[in-house]
Amino acid sequence: LALLAFLGAGHTDRGSAEENPYAENVRAGLRFLMASQDTEGCIGSRASLHFINGHAMATLALCEPYALTGNPRYRAPAQAAVDFLLRARNPYLAWRYEPRGGENDTSVTGWMVMALKSGKYGGLEIDPDAFEGARQWIDKMTDPEFGQVGYNMPGGASARPEGLQDKFPPEKTQAMTAVGILTRIFLGEDPKGSKMIQLGANLCLERPPVWNPDDGSIDMYYWYYATLAIFQVGGAHWKKWNEAMVEAIVKSQHPKGSGTRTGSWDPIGPWGPDGGRVYSTAVMVMCLEVYYRYDKVFGGGVR
Repeated sequence: LALLAFLGAGHTDRGSAEENPYAENVRAGLRFLMASQDTEGCIGSRASLHFINGHAMATLALCEPYALTGNPRYRAPAQAAVDFLLRARNPYLAWRYEPRGGENDTSVTGWMVMALKSGKYGGLEIDPDAFEGARQWIDKMTDPEFGQVGYNMPGGASARPEGLQDKFPPEKTQAMTAVGILTRIFLGEDPKGSKMIQLGANLCLERPPVWNPDDGSIDMYYWYYATLAIFQVGGAHWKKWNEAMVEAIVKSQHPKGSGTRTGSWDPIGPWGPDGGRVYSTAVMVMCLEVYYRYDKVFGGGVR
């Protein structure tokens, strides 16, 4: 996620310290990811139940620099990581935690689509059936009347870590709806002509970003996906979301003089205990990069 934040601002591994002060940070991060890749293409340990999520994010972080620079050193590791994702997909549908385990969920599928879309833009070999399976899953999970997207049940609630459902009520987020909207857009649906995207965007506007540490509504994962999605929807939806997003995010960043916390965001929210300050800071930075992120990563093709 930290690499994705650097890459989203156009900071690759190239250039001198004067030209690109973050080049060495990016090089070091990419070296670490490639050193963590096993012979099957999986990046990182498989000890965690959620290792597939981590692998998807790492795959995205390898595909983006290859797409940005064309550096051949990243092609083989990125293709191997993509191949592992493709093999992990359930036949004819989508993904969940266990590769080809028979179960699917919207959250894991969203990360997979982002990684595969980046790989495709970079010229890697992608099985088009994977995108079709993701489309079918999102359609299956979308309530046709209201547009809400469920985690693993049609129109159901978004997921929450075990034991934190009361502290962070699922009804205070539309995280899976945001994932569903963005996935549809990445798969080629026109935001202006898609009823499901418009309905989903309306639901997200009912849950705009508000920095309130006391009511369980802070969900940076949701804000990240919804910011990316509603930016693509544009128009009045984006104007309203953007105003709320900037108000919530910019003012909650630790300012200069905050010691080791300077420039960061507190890891408040359901996934904060898992991701920590790096997670919270990276996803908030990526929200603020939305105005130009896809022009750099996908050449503007998503818009």
